Amino acid sequence: MRILLIEDHFLVRMSQKIVLNELHRQATIMEADSFESGLSFLEIFSFDLILLDIDIPGGKGKFMIERIRQRQPNVVILICSAADEQIHALEYISVGANGYLSKAASKEDVIAALTIVVKNKRYVSLAVQERLLDAVSATHRTAKKLKAHELSGREQEVMQMLIKGKWVKEIASQLNLQSNTVSTYKARIFEKMGVTSIVELAKKAQQMGHA
Repeated sequence: MRILLIEDHFLVRMSQKIVLNELHRQATIMEADSFESGLSFLEIFSFDLILLDIDIPGGKGKFMIERIRQRQPNVVILICSAADEQIHALEYISVGANGYLSKAASKEDVIAALTIVVKNKRYVSLAVQERLLDAVSATHRTAKKLKAHELSGREQEVMQMLIKGKWVKEIASQLNLQSNTVSTYKARIFEKMGVTSIVELAKKAQQMGHA
C-alpha cells in the first residue's frame, strides 16, 4: 500500500505515520507539506490512500478533491482537518471524499476511519451521523405533517360545502350519501386540517389555498 500525507504540520504527519504503521506495517508513506507538492507526487506515483488537510498551503477548499480525482480517480481520500466537522464533513464527502476525520478525534476513531475508508466505504463521526439522522427525522416529520393535510377528492368536496355553511344533512342529500358518512368525512377533515370548528377550517383552507 502506498499512502500520501498532504499536511503542513510535521507533528501531525508524525502522529499519522505512527497510526498508519500500526495498521499497515508494509505501507510506503510519502509526505507533502503543500497541496501543489502533493499534486506533484500524484503525477509520479500511484496511491491507495491520501490523508488530506483542507487548510493546507496552496489548497483551494473542496476543489482539491476534483483536482486529485482528475489525476487518480480511484484513490481513497480521507480528509483530516481541524475545521468543524459539523460544518464541513458532508460538504467534502458530497464532492467525492471518502471520509472526514477531525484532528480532535481519539485514536480509536482514527483507526476506525482508516479501517473503513480503505474498504472503499464512507466515514463520518458518530456526531455527524446523528446530525444526519436528525435531519432525516425532521424531513420525515414534515412530510408526515404535509401528508396529513392531503384531502381526498370527496373530502375536498365536503369541506367546500361545510365552509359554505351547509349542514350535514344538506351535504348528504346533495351528494347522495348517508348522514353518518358525511359526519365521518367531517371528522376526518377536521383531523387532517388540525381544526376543531368550521370557522377554523375556513381560515386554514384559505391559508392553504383550498378556499
